[in-house]
Amino acid sequence: MLLKQLEYFVCVVDNNSFTQAATEQYVSQSAISQQIKALEISLGVELMVREKRSFHLTPAGQYLYRSGKKLLERFHDIKVETTRIGTDARVSLRIGYLNRYSGMAMQQTVIRMAKRYKNLDIRMYSGSHEELYGMLDDRRVDVIFNDHWQILSDDYESHLIDKATTVIEVPQGYTKEGSVEIKTIDDLPLILVCRGKYTLAEEEHYRKAIGYAGAFAYARTLEEARYLVAGQQGLLLLDRFKYLTDSMPGIERKVLTNHGKSMERNYYFVSQQNQSNTYVEAFRDMFRQVLSEF
Repeated sequence: MLLKQLEYFVCVVDNNSFTQAATEQYVSQSAISQQIKALEISLGVELMVREKRSFHLTPAGQYLYRSGKKLLERFHDIKVETTRIGTDARVSLRIGYLNRYSGMAMQQTVIRMAKRYKNLDIRMYSGSHEELYGMLDDRRVDVIFNDHWQILSDDYESHLIDKATTVIEVPQGYTKEGSVEIKTIDDLPLILVCRGKYTLAEEEHYRKAIGYAGAFAYARTLEEARYLVAGQQGLLLLDRFKYLTDSMPGIERKVLTNHGKSMERNYYFVSQQNQSNTYVEAFRDMFRQVLSEF
């Protein structure tokens, strides 16, 4: 099976037309038809049933179309990345991270990666759970740092990093206790850092995943959320690995508990199966190394 034959086959199915596919590929209709026939012969199976002015795919053809399209996208990404590396052009690594994560490990990893790879531009984007997966699907980021809040399809590749402990930021003097029980929060709303269409999904996640039954408030950024906490207008959940960045004045941190037990969440680096950015694995390994040194 030749890559060009696969490209012709996918193009015909995309356009539902041999004629339109031939126009896009700058070849004759008979040439495309011959190449697809040769593809069927090399595979030993029939991929499509041809009718007078139309066709429909066989089960084998449907499978090859789905898988072949992903393979062609992967090949394109590899080609682009190879060219970038070969020409020593600056390369970008786009990372999305859950906006309730506030540990020092991510900052240290970015600093070390920037020092080690001089030609690398690292760009960071924060978002809610669903927002991060949207970024990944649209290829706006190469990898996301997230907990598993939904069942992932086979299109994703995930790598477990570690368990993060959930803490809660409260106004100074909110409680003398060293911990806050999630089911007893009823005086101040829980602040969600999310926007627009993502708020309902985020609310549902907090109710199902941690059993929160109270009210919510909203902030566009983590900084804005912390101002709300300092002003006694809400409480904020954060996840951390061992160490957190410094808190704002007027804010205290407490352990969040559920039935008296501290709450932990698994965090993963998640990327698409066909992503080709060679720095994703390097960043992931560096993050693990930073965590091991804390």
